[in-house]
Amino acid sequence: MSKIYGLTGGIAAGKSTILDFFKTYGCKVYDADQIARQVVEVGSVGLKQIVEKFGQEVLNSDQTLNRQKLAGIVFSDSEQLQNLNNITRPLIKKRILKIIADTKASDEQTISIFEIPLLFEGGYQPYFDGIITIYVNEKVQLKRLMNRNNLTKEVALDRINSQMSMSEKRDRADFVIDNSGDLTHLADEFDKLISQL
Repeated sequence: MSKIYGLTGGIAAGKSTILDFFKTYGCKVYDADQIARQVVEVGSVGLKQIVEKFGQEVLNSDQTLNRQKLAGIVFSDSEQLQNLNNITRPLIKKRILKIIADTKASDEQTISIFEIPLLFEGGYQPYFDGIITIYVNEKVQLKRLMNRNNLTKEVALDRINSQMSMSEKRDRADFVIDNSGDLTHLADEFDKLISQL
């Protein structure tokens, strides 16, 4: 029987990097962000509902979602973020649960990893064989996010503070990978984790 683990962590914690490690190791990898993009594609129910709630100004000229504009609205206003989550989360969850069910029903002896940034917030824990959190201390997280997205400290902190804290995600996980060091350190952490799965 296949095993499927949920992977989470804060923004700029290194989830994409660790997913590459899992891919290289031969695990099947799924990404909730990809599903989040699919549920707001042109012609989707999700995009229609977003436009109804936030207006035409969140669209690009080709009618695709202007993510930067929407992010500017929701990351500085918790009520607007809640409005967005109320639209997208049910659509995303429906697709994710179907993939999990299909994976568990498979006869393959594989390990699958499903990366979900809002795993705890979405209540996904019961559906997985275990939860892995990639952890990074707040100082490193802030620096990485500012550098990666070219953000001011204030904007980066808004984004970090709009999510559950790293320490809470760490405390609620079955397995923790510490990514506060360099890539060599991360590789050691990964090897330790794989031996436990």
